[in-house]
Amino acid sequence: MQQQIFYIDPIIVRSLNKSDLRRKVLFYLDSIHPNHTYLSELARAIRSDPANVLGCLRGMGNRYNGNSSLIELGLVEVLERNGFKYYRLTQYGKEVVQYSKDYYKFYG
Repeated sequence: MQQQIFYIDPIIVRSLNKSDLRRKVLFYLDSIHPNHTYLSELARAIRSDPANVLGCLRGMGNRYNGNSSLIELGLVEVLERNGFKYYRLTQYGKEVVQYSKDYYKFYG
Protein backbone atom coordinates (compact mmCIF):
# COMPACT_ATOMS: atom_id res chain seq x y z
CA MET A 1 0.00 0.00 0.00
CA GLN A 2 1.42 3.34 -1.05
CA GLN A 3 1.42 6.06 1.62
CA GLN A 4 0.16 9.45 0.54
CA ILE A 5 2.23 12.52 1.40
CA PHE A 6 0.31 15.19 3.26
CA TYR A 7 1.50 18.78 3.45
CA ILE A 8 0.44 21.21 6.16
CA ASP A 9 1.32 24.85 5.72
CA PRO A 10 3.56 25.93 8.64
CA ILE A 11 1.28 28.95 9.13
CA ILE A 12 -1.54 26.53 9.96
CA VAL A 13 0.61 24.64 12.45
CA ARG A 14 1.62 27.90 14.12
CA SER A 15 -1.97 29.13 14.20
CA LEU A 16 -3.20 25.94 15.86
CA ASN A 17 -0.31 25.85 18.33
CA LYS A 18 -1.04 29.43 19.41
CA SER A 19 -4.72 28.86 20.16
CA ASP A 20 -6.45 26.08 22.07
CA LEU A 21 -9.74 27.63 21.00
CA ARG A 22 -8.92 27.20 17.29
CA ARG A 23 -8.17 23.53 17.94
CA LYS A 24 -11.41 23.10 19.91
CA VAL A 25 -13.41 24.66 17.06
CA LEU A 26 -11.76 22.39 14.49
CA PHE A 27 -12.13 19.25 16.60
CA TYR A 28 -15.82 19.96 17.26
CA LEU A 29 -16.51 20.61 13.58
CA ASP A 30 -14.71 17.35 12.82
CA SER A 31 -16.96 15.51 15.28
CA ILE A 32 -20.11 16.64 13.43
CA HIS A 33 -18.66 16.47 9.89
CA PRO A 34 -20.15 16.51 7.23
CA ASN A 35 -22.85 18.49 9.02
CA HIS A 36 -22.61 22.21 9.61
CA THR A 37 -23.54 24.36 12.59
CA TYR A 38 -24.25 27.98 13.42
CA LEU A 39 -22.12 30.23 15.61
CA SER A 40 -24.04 30.11 18.90
CA GLU A 41 -24.41 26.31 18.74
CA LEU A 42 -20.68 25.97 18.08
CA ALA A 43 -19.82 28.32 20.96
CA ARG A 44 -22.15 26.46 23.34
CA ALA A 45 -20.71 23.06 22.34
CA ILE A 46 -17.13 24.09 23.10
CA ARG A 47 -18.09 26.26 26.09
CA SER A 48 -16.76 29.53 24.79
CA ASP A 49 -18.00 33.03 24.11
CA PRO A 50 -19.51 33.47 20.60
CA ALA A 51 -17.38 36.59 19.99
CA ASN A 52 -14.18 34.60 20.61
CA VAL A 53 -15.36 31.75 18.40
CA LEU A 54 -16.18 34.23 15.65
CA GLY A 55 -12.69 35.66 16.05
CA CYS A 56 -11.20 32.20 15.51
CA LEU A 57 -13.37 31.62 12.47
CA ARG A 58 -13.09 35.00 10.71
CA GLY A 59 -10.52 37.05 12.57
CA MET A 60 -11.22 40.02 14.79
CA GLY A 61 -8.97 42.95 15.53
CA ASN A 62 -5.55 42.36 17.04
CA ARG A 63 -6.49 39.34 19.13
CA TYR A 64 -7.39 37.07 16.21
CA ASN A 65 -5.50 37.95 13.06
CA GLY A 66 -7.66 37.56 9.96
CA ASN A 67 -4.79 35.89 8.09
CA SER A 68 -4.67 33.18 10.75
CA SER A 69 -8.43 32.67 10.88
CA LEU A 70 -9.77 29.19 10.22
CA ILE A 71 -11.73 30.39 7.20
CA GLU A 72 -8.79 32.28 5.68
CA LEU A 73 -6.56 29.23 6.18
CA GLY A 74 -9.04 27.09 4.23
CA LEU A 75 -9.93 24.83 7.15
CA VAL A 76 -13.53 25.97 7.61
CA GLU A 77 -16.11 27.09 5.06
CA VAL A 78 -19.13 29.35 5.48
CA LEU A 79 -22.49 28.34 4.06
CA GLU A 80 -25.17 31.03 3.81
CA ARG A 81 -28.80 30.02 3.72
CA ASN A 82 -31.83 32.27 4.20
CA GLY A 83 -29.66 35.02 5.68
CA PHE A 84 -27.99 32.72 8.23
CA LYS A 85 -24.36 31.64 8.29
CA TYR A 86 -23.33 28.08 9.02
CA TYR A 87 -19.83 26.70 9.47
CA ARG A 88 -18.43 23.39 8.28
CA LEU A 89 -15.02 21.77 8.13
CA THR A 90 -13.48 21.62 4.64
CA GLN A 91 -11.90 18.42 3.36
CA TYR A 92 -8.47 19.98 3.92
CA GLY A 93 -9.58 20.92 7.44
CA LYS A 94 -10.59 17.31 8.06
CA GLU A 95 -7.11 16.14 7.00
CA VAL A 96 -5.45 18.75 9.24
CA VAL A 97 -7.57 17.61 12.20
CA GLN A 98 -6.55 13.98 11.64
CA TYR A 99 -2.90 15.01 11.46
CA SER A 100 -3.30 17.13 14.62
CA LYS A 101 -4.93 14.31 16.57
CA ASP A 102 -2.07 12.00 15.63
CA TYR A 103 0.49 14.71 16.44
CA TYR A 104 -0.92 15.55 19.88
CA LYS A 105 -1.34 11.85 20.70
CA PHE A 106 2.33 11.27 19.87
CA TYR A 107 3.79 14.46 21.40
CA GLY A 108 1.08 15.38 23.93
